[in-house]
Amino acid sequence: MNQQSISKINQIGWNQSPYQAWVNRHGTPAEYARVLKTDPEKTVAHYLNFMGDVNGKKIINLLGSKGNKAVSLVLLGADVTVVDISEGNKQYAAELAEAAGVHIHYVVSDVLTIPDEEQLPAYDFVILEVGVLHYFMDLNPLFELVFTLLKPGGRFILRDYHPMVSKLLSVENKQVHASGDYFDDGLKEVEVAYSFLLPEDERVNLSKNTIRRWTLGEVVSAVIRAGLTLQTLEEEAGIRWAFPQDSPEGIEDRIPGLFTILAGKL
Repeated sequence: MNQQSISKINQIGWNQSPYQAWVNRHGTPAEYARVLKTDPEKTVAHYLNFMGDVNGKKIINLLGSKGNKAVSLVLLGADVTVVDISEGNKQYAAELAEAAGVHIHYVVSDVLTIPDEEQLPAYDFVILEVGVLHYFMDLNPLFELVFTLLKPGGRFILRDYHPMVSKLLSVENKQVHASGDYFDDGLKEVEVAYSFLLPEDERVNLSKNTIRRWTLGEVVSAVIRAGLTLQTLEEEAGIRWAFPQDSPEGIEDRIPGLFTILAGKL
């Protein structure tokens, strides 16, 4: 199976009921906009640690989903573009931005086949946020795109689930087991990520996604191969929501749940 086939499968998965899922999680776009306007830094606080003051900066959020981080960054003065494969995500994001009184440029496209007519500029920051790398069966084209999108001196911020959690560990009866295969490079069929936000009678009819999970070494190596200069690799403790709900108390303080890579373009 090639990347084009996987992208088509995942596009179907992400164009079923994402708008309703986000309403179920965050409320209507108008309701969520009020939350973001009250404290726009809260949603993007982790990224601001690496970005500093974003006022006047050009930022592109690849696979930016429902647009909450994009809207928060615009509220802080940035010029933000989102690229995502889902029309439902765009609908929620567009209404969220309108309700917040800001504008985001939202491109509905596979990130690897962004239309030439978009004529995207060079960006100060490229962001890839949690739970996106597994939609790619080859990381090289993705990170080569990141390199192309960055201006000289620009920086790439990647935050994703730590493969210790996503590839190796499982939880059964509140006990943690290293039952996975860390080096498994096969494709997996999984529930679409937002499915848990929908009623059970809707979930059973949803098409599934196809993913490929990556080791930390594979990710770092692909970033370097793309010509980016690795600046920071942070493994995060204390991230409870990155673990299954029935995980034992305190596991998030002993095992990294997420990692963040900061890389630059010279």
